[in-house]
Amino acid sequence: MPATQTTLRIDKIKDHIGAEANGIDLRQPLDAATFRRLHDALIDNVALVIRDQKFTAAQFQDAAALFGELMEDQNRLYLAPGVPMVSTLSNRHKDSTGAIAKVGKNGSWHTDHTNQECPPKYTMLYAVELPDRGGGTAVCNMRDAYAALPGVLRRRIAGMETANTLISSTRFGTGNPDIVREQRQSANPPMIHPLVRTHPDNGTKAIWFHKNKVENILGIEPHETQDFLAGLLERAMRPEFVYLHESKLGDMLIVDNRSAMHKAGFDFDHCQHRLLYRALVRGGRPV
Repeated sequence: MPATQTTLRIDKIKDHIGAEANGIDLRQPLDAATFRRLHDALIDNVALVIRDQKFTAAQFQDAAALFGELMEDQNRLYLAPGVPMVSTLSNRHKDSTGAIAKVGKNGSWHTDHTNQECPPKYTMLYAVELPDRGGGTAVCNMRDAYAALPGVLRRRIAGMETANTLISSTRFGTGNPDIVREQRQSANPPMIHPLVRTHPDNGTKAIWFHKNKVENILGIEPHETQDFLAGLLERAMRPEFVYLHESKLGDMLIVDNRSAMHKAGFDFDHCQHRLLYRALVRGGRPV
C-alpha cells in the first residue's frame, strides 16, 4: 500500500537541527504529499532520520534515488557488491599496503566531495552492522553556525573562495596512501568553490568546506589556510547546532550537505564491526 500522510509521523530532535520520521517503509511507493513532507523536513532540519527500514544494498539504492539522481562515490574501492551507486563504510577496509584505511580518534568536520564541480546535495547513510556503543555520526547546522558569527567575521568570509583537490598537500603525510598517489598523478586543476554557499531552495547561507580537501583559500597559502579554517570551525561549532546521531539498526540518515557538515566517530571497540551503506544524491554547483 502506498505510504500516506496519516502513516508518517515527523518529530523534531533538537531546536536547531534534526528530525526523525516514523511509520514509513521506503521499499513501498510514496505518494507526492508524503515525499513532500519528507523533503521539507530534511531542508528545514538539515538532518533527517528515517527509522526502521529493512534494506538490502539494492533496496537502499532505490530508496536513495527517490530523493534525486544518484552520483558515483569518487572512491570506487569499497562498493557494495553488484550495487554501483552504494559504497560501504567499514572499520575493516584496508588500503593497498594492508593497513586499516580509516584510523583515528575521530573524523574531521567536512562536507562531501568538494573537489567536484557539482558535489552531492545529500549524503545518505544506512546502518547495517553496529558496535555495542559509539561510532555515531555528528551533524552540524552550518547555516545557523554562520548566522551566529560576529558580523565582522561573516563579512570577512562571505567573499572567500577555496581551491579544492582530492586531498590537500598539507595532508600528504597522514592521508590514505592510495588517495595521495591518485592526487599526485592527477592532472585535474583545483575546483574553486565559495567558502560560504547559498542554499538553492531557501536562500540561506552556510559555511561550507572540507578541510582535508582545501588546498588553500585564494590569496592565502596552504598552511595558513588550514589554521584559519581550524579557527573558524572552533568558533562556529556550538553544541546547540550539533546533532550526534547514534545509529540503530535500520536507521537511514539523510544530511543536507548544502547546510551541514558531518563527521564520523571512531569512539568504539574496533574489534566490533561498524558497517554503513552510503549513497550520494547529485547537487548543483555551489554559489
